[in-house]
Amino acid sequence: MRLALVGIAGGLGVFAMILLPAMWLQRRRFGRVRPSRLSAVATICVYTMSLAGLTIAPAYDVATTCRSRSGGALRLDPFHTLSELLGMQRGGAGLLELATSFPVLQILMNMALFVPLGLILRGVFRQDTTTSLALAVLLSALIELTQFTGAFGIYPCGVRIADIEDLLANAAGAWAGALLAPLLTRWRVPLFAREERRRGAGGEDGDDEVEDLFRREF
Repeated sequence: MRLALVGIAGGLGVFAMILLPAMWLQRRRFGRVRPSRLSAVATICVYTMSLAGLTIAPAYDVATTCRSRSGGALRLDPFHTLSELLGMQRGGAGLLELATSFPVLQILMNMALFVPLGLILRGVFRQDTTTSLALAVLLSALIELTQFTGAFGIYPCGVRIADIEDLLANAAGAWAGALLAPLLTRWRVPLFAREERRRGAGGEDGDDEVEDLFRREF
């Protein structure tokens, strides 16, 4: 919760810094400023900073963690969660207990964390599904590397665990988001809806054409 709150505050701070340029860009491209689009930009800022905080900032006490580690912690087994679940099942755990266990919830949370990224890459930046997935995998790999190296030496040891399963779960979440993005475009969700650029060089004719366009579409 602490990391999430820091991410939200940081995202709102970033949005405050880019608010005026965002308003100018909207006015220049579409002829008017839409509060719904600004809200969507704010949401992306908060998501981006929250993602950084939740994945890169130390989740444990740095001094305590580094007393038991000389370097970063690395998990390269992509099936360790399955092994844990099989062990729980052999120990008598039921289906509901398995479905709500920490290993399963951890995978689901890692997937959910990257669903918005897939939505943004395909729905906002208009990348295709393959490119969106590739960019998400690269970002996830960079996050895992940052965790393993202690933010490239900022912390005395790797205070987070670099896990191959996290990368796979992140990729699955981004892929799902990329597949869902066309629905948001079809439903004309702000920032995902395709809008025509304003015509003209800023004169009254250009403003009138844009206003007519918005009347026809909205």
